[in-house]
Amino acid sequence: MLSLINTMSKARPPGLKVWQGTARASSKFFKKGFKPNGEQEPKASENRKKAANSAVPSFSDQRAKWTKYSAEMQLRAKLAAQGAVKAGNAQAYIEQKKKPAAGQSNWPQSMQKVNAVSDNETKVSSAEEQRKSWMNRMHGSQKNQAQLLKDLSAKQQAGRELQMKKKQQFTQMENKLKAVGTNQKEDPDAATEKSPERLAYLEAVRQLNIYQAFEPVPGRMRTKMSKLQLDPIIEQTLSLLSKVGVSKEQLESLPVIQVAGSKGKGTTCAIVQHILMAHGIKTGLLCSPHLFYIRERIRISGETLTELQFTELFRKIYPKLAEMDRTPSQSQILTVMGFHAFREAQVEVAIVEVGPGGASDCTNVALHAETIGISALGWEQGSNLGESMRDIAWAKGEIMKPAATIFTNVSQPECREVLAQKAKQMGTKMHRVPTFSALTDANPEHKRYLGKANNSVKLNAALGAQLAYDYLRRHKPEFAVGLEPKTTKLTQAAMRGIEAFEAVGSFQIIKHGVYNVYLDSADSVESMMVCREWFYNITRSRRSTKILLYNKNSDFNAKDLLTILRFNVSFDEAFFVPCPNIFEGEILAAEQWRGMEELQRAKRNARSWRDLCEEAGKKDSSHITISVSAFFDFVQEKYGQQPYGMKRELDVLVTGSRPLVGATIKLLSQMQRFH
Repeated sequence: MLSLINTMSKARPPGLKVWQGTARASSKFFKKGFKPNGEQEPKASENRKKAANSAVPSFSDQRAKWTKYSAEMQLRAKLAAQGAVKAGNAQAYIEQKKKPAAGQSNWPQSMQKVNAVSDNETKVSSAEEQRKSWMNRMHGSQKNQAQLLKDLSAKQQAGRELQMKKKQQFTQMENKLKAVGTNQKEDPDAATEKSPERLAYLEAVRQLNIYQAFEPVPGRMRTKMSKLQLDPIIEQTLSLLSKVGVSKEQLESLPVIQVAGSKGKGTTCAIVQHILMAHGIKTGLLCSPHLFYIRERIRISGETLTELQFTELFRKIYPKLAEMDRTPSQSQILTVMGFHAFREAQVEVAIVEVGPGGASDCTNVALHAETIGISALGWEQGSNLGESMRDIAWAKGEIMKPAATIFTNVSQPECREVLAQKAKQMGTKMHRVPTFSALTDANPEHKRYLGKANNSVKLNAALGAQLAYDYLRRHKPEFAVGLEPKTTKLTQAAMRGIEAFEAVGSFQIIKHGVYNVYLDSADSVESMMVCREWFYNITRSRRSTKILLYNKNSDFNAKDLLTILRFNVSFDEAFFVPCPNIFEGEILAAEQWRGMEELQRAKRNARSWRDLCEEAGKKDSSHITISVSAFFDFVQEKYGQQPYGMKRELDVLVTGSRPLVGATIKLLSQMQRFH
C-alpha cells in the first residue's frame, strides 16, 4: 500500500501541489489562497513588519511631528493658493516668519529657556528650598498676605466708623428726647403740653432707669452660706430700708404673702389682692414687670401710685442712694419704695411677687412671711437657675421658711417631689391646691361664670384663693369659718374678688371693627403652649383669616416657640416686628429703635418661620414690618376694602413679648378713640 502511495505522488502533474498536514495547515492554505507553482510569497511585507516593530515612535514624537507638519503644510497650502509665494519658496518664507521682528520678543524660545532654567534649578534645589516653595504655594507670598491684612484692616476700620456713626445718631436722639420730653405718635393727649408734674415724673423715671445696669444676673447661689448669714443682696436692701426710715421691727410687723415661680406669679398676686379687698382688707401689692407705667408695680388697694406720689417717694429715697457702699439696682430701689409706701398707707397685708432670683432676690427681705405660694414652673429666659427642671424647682423652693405654709399648683411630678423634699427639710407643710375643674364642680351656683372665665383665672384662681384663705385663717378668722386647707369652696366674697379681676395683656381679647385681637405675653415654652391652645380652641370653628404678629426681645427658644405656634394652627400670614419702644405709656416713633439689633432679630425670626414652612411643604407667609402701626396700616389696606355683605373678620394673635402686647393695646385704644 505504501508503495502505491509513493508511486502516485511521483506521478502527479508538475503544476499541482499537494498539501499534507493537519486542519490548521488546511485553514492556512485557504487564508493564503491558491498560488501557482513557482510563485512565492513576497518577503517585503515581512521586512516592513520587522522594521515597524523595531522603530515604533512614541506618542510625544508623533504629536510634535504632526503638529509641525500640519501647521507648516496648512501655511504652505494657503500661500500657494493665494499665489503670493511660489511652492518652492514657501519653506523659506515660513522660516523668515518664525524669526522675530525688531522690537519683538521671541516668547516661545524665551519660555523654553525659562522652563529649562527652572527645571535645572528644581533639580539642584535643596530640601529647604522645596519646603519654602511648598509653604509659599499653600499660604501665598508675603506680598499677598500683607495685602490681605491691609484690606481686612480697612474693612474693620470702616465697620468701626459705621458703628460710631450709629452711636452718635442714637446719642443725638436721646439728647433730643431729654430736651423735648418724649416723642410719641399723633394722639389727642400728645398735642397738649405736659404739666410740670408730668415732666418731674418722667425725669424721676429716667433717673431710676439708670440703675438697671446694676441688676444682678439671676441664678443659684454657688457658695454655701451659713444659716445665720444673709444674702448680700438682701442685706443691702435691708440697709437701704433702714436708711429711709423703715426699721426691721416695722417690716416684721407687716404680714406678707409671697408668690414665687416661673409663670402666673403676677396674676396670682392680683387675684389674692382682689379676694382680700372683697373682704374689706387694705392691701399693698408689689409686682413686676409693668405693662405701661413703672408705677404699676406698686399698688395700694388695687390703685397704682399717682405720678405725683411716685415722684415724691423717689425723691425721698434718691439722696440716700449715695450713702450706700455699693450702688443698688433698680429692683432694690423699687422694693424699698414699695415697703415705704405700704408703711405710710398703713396697709394690713403686703402681697409680694418674688423676682427671678428666688431666695436671693431683693423682694425676699420679708423673711417673716407666713404664707408662700409657688406657681407654675418652667424654663425662664435670662436666668441661670439650673440645667434641669429639678434644679429650677429646688431654686424656687429656697423661698420656703420654717414657720410658713406652702401652697403650689406645680404640675410636673419631679418638681413636686423636689418641693416636698425641700418643705420636709425646712420642717413646714406644703399643700397642693385643687384644680380649677374641681372648684367648678364644687360650686355649681358659680358654674356659669367659672365656665366663661378668663384663661388666667382658670390657671391661677385656685392658688390665689388658697393663699387668701390662709391669710384669713391667721389674721381674720371670722371670715374663714369652715375654710380648711385645700378646700374647694368659694365664698361669696371670694367670687366677687375673682369676678373683679381683669387680666390686662394676658389672654385678653379686644374687638375693633373686623379685628379680633388676641393678646398674651407668652415668652416661654410652657406659656406658649397654653397660649396656642387658648387661641386654637376659640378660633378653630371660625372661617376667618388668621394672622400672627410676633416679637421676642431675646433669642432664647425663639424657633421652639414658633414651632409650637404652628402646631394645628394654620396662619394665613405671619408678621415679625422689632421690639416696640414704650416709655411710660408713650409709643416712640418707629425710626427711634434702640439699635439695629431688634430689626436683625425680627429678620431671624422671619427666617425661622420660612424654614418651618419649607419643612412642612407650605408657602412662606412671613413678613417683616417696622412697627405695630405699620402692621395695622398694611392689614387695613389689604383686608379693609371688602365688599359690603362679604366682610370676613380677622383673628390676629399678638404674642411673644410684653412690650409688643402693651404697644398693641395702646394703639388699639387710640384707634377706637379716633373711630
